[in-house]
Amino acid sequence: MNEILCPICTSRLNIRMAKGRISNKPFIMLICPKDGRHFRAFISDQTYIARVLEEKARGMRDG
Repeated sequence: MNEILCPICTSRLNIRMAKGRISNKPFIMLICPKDGRHFRAFISDQTYIARVLEEKARGMRDG
């Protein structure tokens, strides 16, 4: 996978799962590890997120 860099400090962004406060829907969050104020982004496309989670689960089953 390509590295995604923070536009402020050029650190490699962390990728983690998050949930909406009200909707409780899953999101993929990209955040700067040095300072979360530098860059924070959310991917909210539920179709894409379902595919990512499915691929992750398949990878865990396959070893």
